[in-house]
Amino acid sequence: MLRDLQTQMARSLLEDFKAPPPEGLVAGDAARAAARFMIHRGNVIESLVNALGHSFPAVKAIAGDGNFRVLAAAYVRASPPPKPQLLSYGATFPEFVGGHAAAMRDFPFLADLARLEWAMSEAYYAEEAPALAPETLGAVAPERLPALHLSLHPAARLFVSEFPIHAIWQAASAGGTAPDPALEPGAPQGEAVLVARPSGPVEAWKLAPGESAFLGAVAAGAPLENALAEAFAAEAGFDLAAALAAFLSRGVFGADISFDPTLNGGVA
Repeated sequence: MLRDLQTQMARSLLEDFKAPPPEGLVAGDAARAAARFMIHRGNVIESLVNALGHSFPAVKAIAGDGNFRVLAAAYVRASPPPKPQLLSYGATFPEFVGGHAAAMRDFPFLADLARLEWAMSEAYYAEEAPALAPETLGAVAPERLPALHLSLHPAARLFVSEFPIHAIWQAASAGGTAPDPALEPGAPQGEAVLVARPSGPVEAWKLAPGESAFLGAVAAGAPLENALAEAFAAEAGFDLAAALAAFLSRGVFGADISFDPTLNGGVA
């Protein structure tokens, strides 16, 4: 019975703001009980909206506080938290934003901005794990490098957008005006972004085409030889040594390495 009452109350909290509390939930003065319940309902929704604002500050900055709160409240009612853990709440918010016609009409990049911010939230709360040390990579014999398998660190994310999403995120985070892709010369230039947690705070870097292709191949499980081919196909001037140095300094790779036995150099 208690479980049913709790379920009924949870549903009622997210109904129309003026809906009365469910029958059997309160006793005494019905009018006073309804007023108190309405206050509690408002507090619940407000706390969830604030949590979303904390997870998506750039989206909030672009949309404006009032518009964001309306959007977030609609999401809260449509997708209440599936479990009592606010750290994981908001995973489907980017898709909700993408389906919101008014928001996407005014800001066609808004869903991708939300996806980038959720990737940053995931990176922040990702498990602690050692990153690949430069000495470990340096100890690999040159003839074995083509078969080398790297893996992304649990806190590393690669995000690719058709919009200049890193520039938009930077502008919104700094309190400035986001560049309007429609006003840029030619077609909107997409950007790839690396999200990582090298030494505590989560950071985001814009990637060159070769870097993005290389990391995408690594994330897909490709050995170094194939990842390098993907990078050169995307950017003829790709500099592997410089890219690896940057990635290692940012803790992008997990500590464990392996070798593809089907490639030359893959047999221990």
